[in-house]
Amino acid sequence: MNSSELIQQYLLGTLSDSQVRELEHELESDAGLRRKFAIAAATDAGLRDLAIQNSMEPQAATTPSPQRNAWLIGWCAMAASLLLAVLFTTRPKTPVPIATLSTSENAAWESALPTTVGSKLVAGNMKLMSGIATVQFDSGAQITFEAPAHFELIDAMRVRMVDGAAVIDVPETAHGFTVETPGGFAVDHGTQFAVAVKESSQTAHFEVLQGEISVHHPSSGKEVHLFDEQFASLSDADLETQTQESPEQEYDQSDSERPRLIRVGTEGRSDYLIRNNRRGKWIHPEMLMVKRADSRKWDMRAIFSMDIHSVDLDSVVSARLRLNQVPSGKGFASRLPKINTFAVYGVTNPERETWQHDPTWENAPDIIDGILLGKFEIPRSQQTGTFGIQSDALLEFLRSDSDGKVTFVLVRESVLVEGTDRGLVHAFANDSHPEVSGPLLEFAVD
Repeated sequence: MNSSELIQQYLLGTLSDSQVRELEHELESDAGLRRKFAIAAATDAGLRDLAIQNSMEPQAATTPSPQRNAWLIGWCAMAASLLLAVLFTTRPKTPVPIATLSTSENAAWESALPTTVGSKLVAGNMKLMSGIATVQFDSGAQITFEAPAHFELIDAMRVRMVDGAAVIDVPETAHGFTVETPGGFAVDHGTQFAVAVKESSQTAHFEVLQGEISVHHPSSGKEVHLFDEQFASLSDADLETQTQESPEQEYDQSDSERPRLIRVGTEGRSDYLIRNNRRGKWIHPEMLMVKRADSRKWDMRAIFSMDIHSVDLDSVVSARLRLNQVPSGKGFASRLPKINTFAVYGVTNPERETWQHDPTWENAPDIIDGILLGKFEIPRSQQTGTFGIQSDALLEFLRSDSDGKVTFVLVRESVLVEGTDRGLVHAFANDSHPEVSGPLLEFAVD
């Protein structure tokens, strides 16, 4: 049976279940057939409506008039147009890449966007916690961010600086590139310029290194053009310019109102376990893998510990555990739920805080040896990014420690939605990973 016959029989309600599945498969893969089906369905609906109306009219009015035929044709055409509009406007749009992460120097990220060099970036927020990184926009504009920096990629010709410092290089192809900041925005006219934003005071400082930019203050209507070695300060209240900067006025990236960050890593004290106690080639030296499978024998959990004895916990205002996700190359993401949940536990049993070389599933720290500190989620379609927890439970756990050493257990709670095994193994970098850092505790200190 060809496609036209399948559509006709479908509208008549005479297709078998297998034929319905065949038609659905063809509709999924053929846009032209979807249009044909939409028109046929709208026409069929119009004819059914006409038949109902005719059955309710007196018998003498059995011959449809030319006006009635014209009405039918017009109704069907309108219905088909509406149906096509619904079909094509409700189709989900795939995010389009607007930039590429071109360099990353000792960078640590907090971002749902990919953070490995060469990754294509769609619109979204990124936080550079440490290091230096360069984003190459598809328009040709290039921005080098210096940590700590928080920014939002909007499109190939626009970025929003929330906090931190950056240097922007704009070729002729990207004239008009716009940088949004607190209080307004700057438009490039072919130049290299720097911007530094303080989120705490909602101020932005611009310096033209070479070329020309225009800085705009929408609330007052002010607009100024800056050229080589000229400066401007922008806030919600005002836009101020100056032609020469004294040493006392140089922008200080160390924000006195920003809490000082202390980062503590594992220093190699990390590992992961497989329930069937496979070791050797089954253990990747650069990753911490976690998995939960229906068969259970390939379940995996990660363990890691930090030495925090040098941190003055009384002065800590917040703490965050940060993990960098990396591709594991194992299993199929389609067998997992669309959103996967991970849980972090803090070990409270002193006898279970350490583990031997090549630990086994049974003798290594487990979730029953501690308390739940927090959870986070990762879409199954994502295999890179920065995740973690920041909670009161985490800070309380750290402050309750008595020996300066804390141990964590990481597990995936989500199970397979299809099959009994071969689901995706999630992986996070350990200290040996060549591109991103291993688990880190980040303390914000007054």
